[in-house]
Amino acid sequence: MLRVNYGPRIDKTYCNGCGECYQNCPMDVFGWDETEKRPTIDYPGECAFCCVCEITCAQRAVDVRFPLHTMLDFGIDPKNANK
Repeated sequence: MLRVNYGPRIDKTYCNGCGECYQNCPMDVFGWDETEKRPTIDYPGECAFCCVCEITCAQRAVDVRFPLHTMLDFGIDPKNANK
């Protein structure tokens, strides 16, 4: 499996399992863990960086990370991007 360092991340300390990110993602990046009753990130490489998951998460448990080329295109300094 290819690992990517961009796309959505879920902080499980804040996630309450509401499923908003799972239900609203237009790219179907998320899966669902029936055991934990929480979303999983199954296809981070498919993320379109629309940030719907981040916006709809009332607990602010989702953080979308952009790939380097996208940050550079938008003039974002990669050194300060994840602070």
